[in-house]
Amino acid sequence: MKLKKTTYIVNTFGAAPDRLAGRKIALLADFHNGDPDPILEMLREDVPDVILIPGDVVLGYFPEGDDLIIDRCRNIITFLEGCAAIAPAYMSIGNHECLLCDEDYDAISATGTAVLDNEWTELGFSNEQSERILIGGLTSAYAISYRRFRNEVNSEHGEEDYVRYPYRKRPKDILKRPTDSSWLNDFVNEQGYKILLSHHPEYWCMREPMLSRRKIDLVVSGHAHGGQWAVSGRGIYAPGQGLLPKYTRGIHYGPYGRMIVSRGMTNPYDFAPRWGNPCEVVYIQFE
Repeated sequence: MKLKKTTYIVNTFGAAPDRLAGRKIALLADFHNGDPDPILEMLREDVPDVILIPGDVVLGYFPEGDDLIIDRCRNIITFLEGCAAIAPAYMSIGNHECLLCDEDYDAISATGTAVLDNEWTELGFSNEQSERILIGGLTSAYAISYRRFRNEVNSEHGEEDYVRYPYRKRPKDILKRPTDSSWLNDFVNEQGYKILLSHHPEYWCMREPMLSRRKIDLVVSGHAHGGQWAVSGRGIYAPGQGLLPKYTRGIHYGPYGRMIVSRGMTNPYDFAPRWGNPCEVVYIQFE
């Protein structure tokens, strides 16, 4: 499927540091171990100042023995190395990253991409305290749940019997399980313009942590795949939102900030081709 470039203009009305004016961010959601070449080519033709990757670089929930997931999804390394060579790249953890172990994350970090795992960092555009730009990454509840399960399994094993990917079916009650959002309290209280990578757009105002109610200037998301099929611009189905989902693309406003949702860069479903819903690389231009 052809890759589209979509640009959103964000007028901060003086709420953002002057250092953000004129800068642009590339939002790269839902890579799903796809083809990195057209994406990297687009980035090289229009170089962003920052690259944000809100999860789901991996494709699949099923381990293959004890082999590292990152070793069988080799396009991920090419993609992340290419991104980090173009601009500072930051990644959060989506539902498809739920199985990743420490060795997988070591390989990702070695690409030069910063992994934000329920944590935040400061973007180095300015040394002025009043002009700080903070970037955080909210980890999917799927990853939190699986880590607890892995720890439970391995608590009964010795170090030599450690299992990287103990398998279980995804819990049916995952939508009732919140992610770990306690760190967000410190994040929102920090001085500066705050950007949050949150793979799940339903975290905006459909379920905890209800990001629209927090003083976060910009949330970037993916996950919904544009609704898979679109009629008159309206998506038909999205994971976590069901039929006729509200948050599949575009800009959505809250009392304190806004959320931008990408349609995603690939189609992870061989059985369900996208229709009326192009894959996209999103650029966010600040004015």
